[in-house]
Amino acid sequence: MNAQKLFSKKWIVFATAVLCTLLWGSAFPGIKTGYRMFRIASQDTADQLMFAGARFLIAGILTLLISFFVEKKEHKKERRKQWPKGQIVLVAFVQTALQYVFYYIGMAHVTGVKGAILNGSTAFFCVVTACIFYHESINGRKIAGCLLGLLGVFVVNLGKGSIGGSFSFLGEGFMLCSAVSSALGSLCNKEAAKKMGPVTLCGWQLILGAVLLIGVGFLFGGRISILEVPATGWLLLLYLAFLSAAAFSLWTVLLKYNPMGRVTVFNFLIPVFGSLLSVIFLKDSLWNVNTLFALLLVCAGIYLVNREPKNISK
Repeated sequence: MNAQKLFSKKWIVFATAVLCTLLWGSAFPGIKTGYRMFRIASQDTADQLMFAGARFLIAGILTLLISFFVEKKEHKKERRKQWPKGQIVLVAFVQTALQYVFYYIGMAHVTGVKGAILNGSTAFFCVVTACIFYHESINGRKIAGCLLGLLGVFVVNLGKGSIGGSFSFLGEGFMLCSAVSSALGSLCNKEAAKKMGPVTLCGWQLILGAVLLIGVGFLFGGRISILEVPATGWLLLLYLAFLSAAAFSLWTVLLKYNPMGRVTVFNFLIPVFGSLLSVIFLKDSLWNVNTLFALLLVCAGIYLVNREPKNISK
């Protein structure tokens, strides 16, 4: 069975997308904990970008190493000449550099729960983007699914320590900008993946994006005191790199072989996983009953967006 047939199966799409969103959800408490271990304060924007760049540089190297084994044909010289180099740079800029400039700065100014909740709007922006640029059909079922997903994002927010209160541009504002960048990045990613191996694309995207993040952070005085970081801090950084390599690679494969809206709607699960894990690891306060109800709403939204009309023959 080839990759297209395998990653087009509904249960494979479901399982893989859930795994990706679970990994991304774990990044919220991971990043907050990483800031503490690397002694990066909320106002140290340059250090935050250096931390993000280090994570994605390691992730990109891991991804490229994997790609040499799973996409050997893509690394032949005659195939390299066909790579959409401009699109690779665009994906790196939008989906890695731009998205995570907003993401890392925003996460430094909000709680893990709040960051996860705001990031959930990515799914809505992705579905809208797919309808505009790929002319994927928009109907009452998809609209209802998106509304249920968004409702789930807001329901999980109703507990203590939630999104209520003053609006901070560097906090809530940047997290929303990150969500928009993620949606645009998915669009660029799907286009570039048509002309090269998705894992290889992911590796170069992460490396080039990391170089941009490190460069900007360094120019603005960002530094990481290596000798002051405990061993657990480095292990955490390696985990964050691993989850990026695994989640982005699998996500890019799903985008290549499936309609964009069908895949990206699973982004609604990220705030649910992120909120739950933030409660567990960061002790952020949240009403668990709200989270469980939100999970039901999100799952219902995903079902509606992915459900095929009964009159379609298979």
